[in-house]
Amino acid sequence: MTIKNVVTAFPEGAYTADVHVADGRFASEASGESVDASGLTLLPGFIDIHIHGGGGADTMDATPEALRTICRTHAAHGTTGLLLTTITQSRDALTAALAAARNAYDAGNDFCPDGATVLGIHLEGPYISPKRPGAQPAQYVRPYDAGEFAEWLEVAGDALKVITLAPEEPGADKLMRVCREHGIVVSFGHTDATADQIRAALDICGAAHVTHLFNAMPPLHHRAPGVVGVALTDHRIVPELICDGHHLAPEIVRLARAAKPHGAILITDAMRGAGAPEGVYDLGGHAVTVANGKALLADGTLAGSVLTMVQAVRNVRGWIHHGWRDLVYLSSANAAAALNLPGKGRIEPGADADFVLLDEETLAVHATYIGGRCVYGRFTTARL
Repeated sequence: MTIKNVVTAFPEGAYTADVHVADGRFASEASGESVDASGLTLLPGFIDIHIHGGGGADTMDATPEALRTICRTHAAHGTTGLLLTTITQSRDALTAALAAARNAYDAGNDFCPDGATVLGIHLEGPYISPKRPGAQPAQYVRPYDAGEFAEWLEVAGDALKVITLAPEEPGADKLMRVCREHGIVVSFGHTDATADQIRAALDICGAAHVTHLFNAMPPLHHRAPGVVGVALTDHRIVPELICDGHHLAPEIVRLARAAKPHGAILITDAMRGAGAPEGVYDLGGHAVTVANGKALLADGTLAGSVLTMVQAVRNVRGWIHHGWRDLVYLSSANAAAALNLPGKGRIEPGADADFVLLDEETLAVHATYIGGRCVYGRFTTARL
């Protein structure tokens, strides 16, 4: 298939071109049918490394049906790959969620042929700070338990890609060493750590992420830089950003971009209300009210988001006037690099043909492709 006359973000820049797809990958030569995509923009499919749910379903539901609902919901918004993300819960609940997510990961594209691919698992908690639980159920926050985590490693296997932890908590140093040994990305989050504690943790990890930068951590202070200050100034840290207009003000996103021009990752932190009607939803036993684009606990605490990746891209483009190339780093390329997936997050011969076609002006999703196959679209390729 050749997609003609489409604005495309290549590694060297964005321009109008013809894009060739063959055998599930981008190709250097034309083959098969040609379709005209004038007025559309082609980007690498979005990769969301922090997503709890959508379409009324949650990772913690731990059923194939729920996980497929999440994958379908977010594919409709341009996401081609995601990390199913857990919440702080009991040992049994997390074990069940990890087992279900592992099965989805092992099945690859066959798990949900009409939805996003499960690229692994993000374990958010339970080894976080009791001072910074955010919307995580505080009664399940606990120190590192070597036996418990060993069980989860066995259950999740190589599907476990990222863990959010508080590096200042008891046993965190041991946990970080285990993660480094198993190739699991450590993400500092739901933490009250000082800058010195973060730097000491980095010496153990070598490199790390920061979970939803600025949220569930001390604010930036000019004499106590904390997690935020180190995240913005240390090249070893890749911060996650929730760009829904509620978790971060546009000015803060501009600040993060200035500090990390190519070193941040857009996430949704979406809960089950994403892509679903407004109403009251469950999140780890909490009642969460979704209204006016926000997900809130009864006390007003933000409880994840109802953001989609395409809306995050739309917001950032409006706030910062990013070019397409920069947006590719934020929405897919950096995530692919973090997950060691060299075939994703780029448009060049040999890379996986995971891509999204957007309206050039509104950025509405016209179609989502995974491995060169349409998984979401309101028309067929013949009408592109």
